[in-house]
Amino acid sequence: MQPSIALIIENLIFSPLVFAVFVLLAVVWPVRRNRREKNPRIKWLVSICLVLIVLTNTWFFQLFSWPLKFLTPASEKHKADVIVVATAGVHESGAPSSGSTIRAYTAAQLYLEGWAPLILVTGGITKPSAEHFDAKGMHIILRGMGIPDKDILVENQSVDTYMNSTKSAEILNSQQLKKILLVTHDYHMLRLYLTFQHLGFEIYPYAASSFSKKEDTWWRYFDWRNFSKLQTYAHEYIGLLTYKIRGWI
Repeated sequence: MQPSIALIIENLIFSPLVFAVFVLLAVVWPVRRNRREKNPRIKWLVSICLVLIVLTNTWFFQLFSWPLKFLTPASEKHKADVIVVATAGVHESGAPSSGSTIRAYTAAQLYLEGWAPLILVTGGITKPSAEHFDAKGMHIILRGMGIPDKDILVENQSVDTYMNSTKSAEILNSQQLKKILLVTHDYHMLRLYLTFQHLGFEIYPYAASSFSKKEDTWWRYFDWRNFSKLQTYAHEYIGLLTYKIRGWI
C-alpha cells in the first residue's frame, strides 16, 4: 500500500536529518554573519549534529549490523524433541512485551505444526511482575493458542542469555531432551544458539523475526529508531565477545 503524502511529509519534518540541519542553520548562520566571533562550543555542536546524521542513517545501520547477520545461522523448521523459546521481558503489570508476544506466537505455531511435542519457556521475570508470570506472561499466550499445560515447561530462574541455556539445560537433561528447535529474535539468535550448542545440544534455529532489510522508502533513510537498533546490536556484539572470553560459547 502506497503511503499518503501527509505521512511522507510528517516523516520528513520529524526526521533526525531535518532536525540536525535546522540546528546547524540556527547556530552556524549567525556565526557566519559575524566571522570575528569564535566559540568552541559551536564546533562541538556541529560535530554532534554530524554524528547524529551518521548514527540515524539506515545505510550506517545496515553496515553495522551486517557481521551479525552474516554469522547468524539461517532459520529452519526441523523435527525436534522440544521447542525452547526465550522471553523478551514483561511490562510492570506482568503482561508480556511485544517481543515476548511475537516469540510465544512463533513457538506456538511451530508446536501446532507438529515440529516438537513440548515447549520450554525460558527466562526469569524480575519484580514487580514475578507473581504474574503464569497468569499474564508467555505461558498464557501459549495456552490461548491451544497448547495444553502438560506440554508447556517453564524455566523462570534465569536472568540473562547464559542462564537461559544453563538453567534450561537442567530441565532438558532431566527429561533427556537433546534436539532443540530454538526460538528468539533474529538479533539475539547467534548468542543463544552458541550457548546451547556449547552445552552439547543439537540446535535448529528459528527466528521469530527476520533481519530488517535496507529501507526502500527514501524518506526514512534517516530514522530515530536506528538509535535503539544500534544499541541492540552493539549489546549483542559485546555479549558475544564477553561470552567468548569467559568460555561460554
